[in-house]
Formats: sequence, structure tokens, C-alpha cells
Amino acid sequence: MIQKVISGFLIVFLMIAACGGEEEEIEMETLEPSPLPVTAEAASVDTLFEVVNSTGRITSARTQSLSAMIQGEVVQAPAYAGEEVRDGEIVFRIASGESASRLSSASSSYRNAQAIYEFECENYRGDLTPEIQSMLRQTTGLADAQTNLAGAQTQYSNSAITASFNGVISDISAREGMVVYPGTVLGEIIDPWSLQVEVNLDERALVQCMQGQRVYVTIPSLRDTTIIGTVASVSPIIDPSLRAGRVVIDLPVIPGLRSGATTRVEIVIAVYSDQLIIPEEAVLIRDDRDMVFVVEDGHAKWRQLTLGPKGRGYVAVLESDLEGVEEGEQVITSGHYSLAHDAPVAVVN
Repeated sequence: MIQKVISGFLIVFLMIAACGGEEEEIEMETLEPSPLPVTAEAASVDTLFEVVNSTGRITSARTQSLSAMIQGEVVQAPAYAGEEVRDGEIVFRIASGESASRLSSASSSYRNAQAIYEFECENYRGDLTPEIQSMLRQTTGLADAQTNLAGAQTQYSNSAITASFNGVISDISAREGMVVYPGTVLGEIIDPWSLQVEVNLDERALVQCMQGQRVYVTIPSLRDTTIIGTVASVSPIIDPSLRAGRVVIDLPVIPGLRSGATTRVEIVIAVYSDQLIIPEEAVLIRDDRDMVFVVEDGHAKWRQLTLGPKGRGYVAVLESDLEGVEEGEQVITSGHYSLAHDAPVAVVN
């Protein structure tokens, strides 16, 4: 009797245990993994700009190197770089006793020759024709004296080195008191209001560029500010050693922009209107096919794509499989490299 009671208790216990296990198993089956955090951006219909990417450097469209043309001592020089100068203003002056002495001597000789010439003209008997005047200029030495005076004036004027345009002093190589010689570099002037970008493009990219194209120029030194420039010129030749040619891009006046700064440039070579575009960073390659993950009801659904032109961080969608990608759908842009189809996700932009 006791054995029957114990057996009954065991059967009831096993039945309860079995029921509890089934409930736990059912509960475990219904639990879903925590959603993975991702970022996403909506597919949109917009204009796509196909570009050629490169890096370049800001330069001034006008630069003047100031060099000594005579030997002498520097008696005038700018105090500091960045000083503004005006067109025709004297930037450096060189004192040369030899030039001053030669000018004084040439001026004296010219005055003497002119006095003799005028005396001969007044006392000449006959018609004072242009031919006779020319002959008297030669015989009195006035012609030679005038030539010598012009040369002395030129040499003396070379002691003053002037600016050829409104600009700023970008470099000072000579200071007051220095003795310089013909050809010695004294300094440099740049035009800070006429800046441009110079880039070298390989021959394949160069042929896609032409004057007037729009250019997006990003400047790291100005907190990655992006400005719009215009292609001013494209080199007609390719440097054989570099297999590249130069492109010059005109820029608008931007406060704080300085010559020498580095830039990232995107030269627009084609424009496609009304394109369904998605961020390039959303595209993955699986089984040699381009694909993206789309957020659908909190899950990542993959879509295989046929892509078109790309530029400025976006790519056009030409065709797509598995129901396609439509305007407004959220495509995952980060956190998607290890995702599986139908994995739960949470957008955390």
C-alpha cells in the first residue's frame, strides 16, 4: 500500500516537472535577442553629382618676388609679414653711392651738352632743319649725354623696389642694414583676395575636367568648411614624369582662408537629376553582389542592388531585388557589417 502511494507521488511530481519544462521551453522559444544599435538614412530622390576627387593646396593668383637690381645697403624694409601694401608703393629701398654719383655726373654732362647744343643752334647760319638739328645733337655730344642720363636714372630708380599690385607682404628675406647684390631675393608679395586651388590629376581624371565646372572645396583648417569654386584652367599637357596635369580652381573670398592651406576637392564631371540615391557607406558586398540592409518593422532586411553613378558620398540605385528599395525607406549605414537577414535592430541616429 505504501509503495503504491509513493509511486503515485512520483508520477504526479514527474508530470508537474514535465509541464514546467515545457513552459520554460516555450518561454525560451518566444524570447528574441536584444536589437542591435545601428544608424540609418532614408533613400531619397535627388540630384547626384558625379565627381573626381583629389587633394590640393591654396595659392595666390598673383605673387610678386622682390629682388635687388643693384648692389648696396638695404635702408628701407617692411617691419613684418602680413603688412598691407598698395600698387606702386615702395617696399624696399637700397642705398648705392655709386648709383647716386653716376646720376649726378650724367646730369651735369647733360646740362653742359645741352648748353653747347643751344649755343650752336642760335649761331647756325642757314635753315635749322630737322636733319641739321640731329647733326648738331651728335656733334655737341647731347645725344650721348641724354642716353647716359637715362641709364643713370634707371639704375638709380632700381634702388626702390615697388609693389606691382595691392597685396600683403608674405615673406621678408632682407632687413635694414643688410648689403645685397643684384638678384638677391628681398621678399615676396601675394594677393590674399585672389586665391585659388592647384591640384595635379592623373591623365585619366584630367580628360574629364574642363573650364567652368563646379568644384566642392573642403578646407580642414576652417573646420572642414566646404565652399564652391570653379575650374579656371586645365593643363593642355601631361607631365611625363608624373603622368598628371594641373587643374587650377578659382575660389570666392572667404575670411580666414590663407595661401598654403590644404584642401580636398570634388570636381563635378556629370550631373544626374531625379535619381534614387542612398549613402555609399550603406552598400555591402555579399556573394559578389552589391546589397544593403533596410529597416523594416525593427528588423534588418537585405536587398540586392544594381548601382549606377556615385559621387559626394552617395550612389544611385538602378535596380534592386527582393522587393527593391523605395524612396523614404531607411537603409542602414553603420553597424551592419556583421548583421544577418531579419536580425532585430534599433536605429540610434
